[in-house]
Parts: sequence; C-alpha cells; structure tokens
Amino acid sequence: MDMKQLAKAVEADVIAIRRDLHRHPEISMEEKRTIGVVTRELEKLDIPYEIVPHGGVIGFIEGERLGKSIILRADLDALPMTEAPTNLKQEKRVVSEHADAAHMCGHDGHTAMLLGAAKILAGLKNDINGKVILAFEQGEENGKGIYRLLQRLVEIGADGIWGIHLKNDIPTGNISVEAGPRMAGVFPFDVEIKGKSGHGSRPDLATSPIACFVDFYKALDAARLRSLNPFEPIAYSVGSLHSGSAPNVIPENLRFSGTARFLHEQQGEEAVNVFTRLLNDVCRQHNCTYEFIEKPVPIHLFVHNEETCSEIAINAVEQALGSEALIECDPWMASEPFGLYQKYFPGVFAFLGIENEEKGTGAEHHNAHFDIDEDALHLGVAATAQYALDFLKSDKEIPHEKETRDVRTLFQDLNVTIHER
Repeated sequence: MDMKQLAKAVEADVIAIRRDLHRHPEISMEEKRTIGVVTRELEKLDIPYEIVPHGGVIGFIEGERLGKSIILRADLDALPMTEAPTNLKQEKRVVSEHADAAHMCGHDGHTAMLLGAAKILAGLKNDINGKVILAFEQGEENGKGIYRLLQRLVEIGADGIWGIHLKNDIPTGNISVEAGPRMAGVFPFDVEIKGKSGHGSRPDLATSPIACFVDFYKALDAARLRSLNPFEPIAYSVGSLHSGSAPNVIPENLRFSGTARFLHEQQGEEAVNVFTRLLNDVCRQHNCTYEFIEKPVPIHLFVHNEETCSEIAINAVEQALGSEALIECDPWMASEPFGLYQKYFPGVFAFLGIENEEKGTGAEHHNAHFDIDEDALHLGVAATAQYALDFLKSDKEIPHEKETRDVRTLFQDLNVTIHER
C-alpha cells in the first residue's frame, strides 16, 4: 500500500479538525469541547472508545487477526496565553477565538494527526495483526491528566507505544525517530526571598530581596560552568518574578519560580544540591531568608527512544515517506510525560518538522507567534499509521525492563504529583 497517498486522502479532514481545535482551544483539564470533537470523529469511524474521567479518551481498533497491541498517543490541551495574529512573516491562517487560551505548542495538530491515522487504520483492519489503542491525553501541559489515563492503559495492557510531537526547528518534510534521549527530566522551583522593606531614599536601612535575587541568579547561571558537569546538559530558567508595588519602596519579599531541565539522573540530583547551596549562601550574605513554596525535587521523566522500536520506526518512515525524510536532531530540553508511558511500554517519540521560512512557521513553542506548517500534518499521519502496522507485524524481540510498580507507587517514587481529578 502507498501510505503517503492514504494520508493525502485524509489530509483535508486532518487540517479541518486541526483548525477547528485551534479556533476553540481549551486549557489543561478543561478540554470538554475537544473531547467531544474526538469522540464524534471516533463515532464516525465506528471506533469504540471510553472516556477516562480526568484523563482523556481511549479508542480501540481491533485487527482481523490476533497479535500484539500498540498505543498511539496524542495530547489535547492548549496553553493559558494569548495568541498573536501573525507568525514570523505573515498573518496566520487560523487564530484562537479565545483571549486566554491558545494552541501554541501544536497539540491541535497532534490530535488531528492521530484522528487521521485512526481513519486510515480503521479501513485497514485486514492488515492489522492485533490491536491499535488510541490514547488522547488531557492536561499534558500541567501533568494533571496522565495519572488516570496511564492507570487505565496499564490495566488494558500493550506491547509498545508511539507518540509524535511537532517541532519548530526541524524543516517541514523531515522527521526524527532515532534511538536515544529525546526529552529531559525536570525539577520545578518556587521560592520566596524575605528581606526588610524600607524607603527608597535609605537603602542602607533596608534589606532588598531584589538585590539578593540578582546575585543568586548570577551565581546560578555561573554554576553551570563552575559546579556542574559541562558534558551533561542542564538548562535553568526563571519564568515568573514578582516583587514590590511602588517605585520608592524597597519591598519586603520577592517570589520567583521556574524550572531546570537535565538529561542525566546524576546531573539532576547535583543540580538540586547546587541550587539549594547557592540559595543558602547568597541569602546569608544579604541577611535575607527564604522559603520554598515548592521545594526543588528532581523528577526523572526522561523520554528515550528504545533502539529496536527506533529501527522499526526508521524502516516505517522510509517505506511511507522515503529515506530523504529522515533526519537526526539533538535532544529537546523540554519535559514530556511520555517518559512515564515508556516505563510500562517500549516505544518511540517522533519529532516532526514544521519549520518553513517562506510561510513564517518556526517560532518557538509556547511563543505567541508559534504556527504550524499544515503541509507537515499528512506526513505525521503516514508515519504514525505505518509504524503501527509495522510494529504489530514485527517479530523482533524488544529488550524492555517493564515497570513492576503500580502507577501510584511509581509516581510517588519519582516525585510526580498524583492528580486524580
């Protein structure tokens, strides 16, 4: 079969779904309308499904022959932000109709591609050896949907998993599925520095938490070279900073929050130690104190493409799209709960390019100017469907140390917050 042609045949539907979801985004755990779109599309295809409360939707495509099972996963939620009407070059084709929500990470495209792949696979039951499980996850951005969804998927059971993420810095037409590290572990932090307020005319009589934070931030930035292994990546970022309310008042408190990302477990543990030590030292030097609103604890959510699954994926991409579509890329230092699925199911997390200079796509994820080159979507559909068929037909032994802990215990051991509703 020509999978690329099959994907082109559903391309118009995929784009229409993506644009509909983009116009009507819903933030994490509020995806009521989005779930309605997904379930209506599954009903059109006669694909049975179940809604996992506070988790998402699971659909089932049964092949004509017995065999293994594969999970195909997509995410549903948008971000709580306002979208810009233009991308890097021109006006966007479609813009969010809601000022406080926008699909600025590509989840609308992920959901649309999975529905497109579902349409193809539903028509190819004679070629399916086993079962395809469609998993649409709520709350990926804040991590509140995966607990309930993963619990249910572990109960159902599967032999492998596939996920795909649009990638702003990979040219349209290329896809990365190679083995190895894909995405990072994380530790979030939320800290309040406490000083002593005073009049702006007499800073000598006050203790400025702002001055304390500035020195801490400089020390943290320098620590990447002076205190941490330079051969193991680490990325710190402060995304929220609040202090003061008047120009002539030195404030009492300052609160800052952010994240650190890392690809190696030891680097994450050491980064937390360095962060805490520097905060202690700098606050003492400034006669300030501090309080952890959220204590920094490393969460080892590494996403890693399993080697045998990656081989199947490479062959699937070559068959569906041609070898020229394959590209290798560096790990992405963002974090993704897909690594939790991989504890139980070996698999691949693919990166699909959407960068097109002529069209103005290529802005960073979570940026107001982020936009998708829709010509990439049918390529993701083809790769997803082909991987599902090839994985189910493959007799290769996949070396995978399956997680034996139940999901609740795993989350507790990994310091991952459990959200049951």
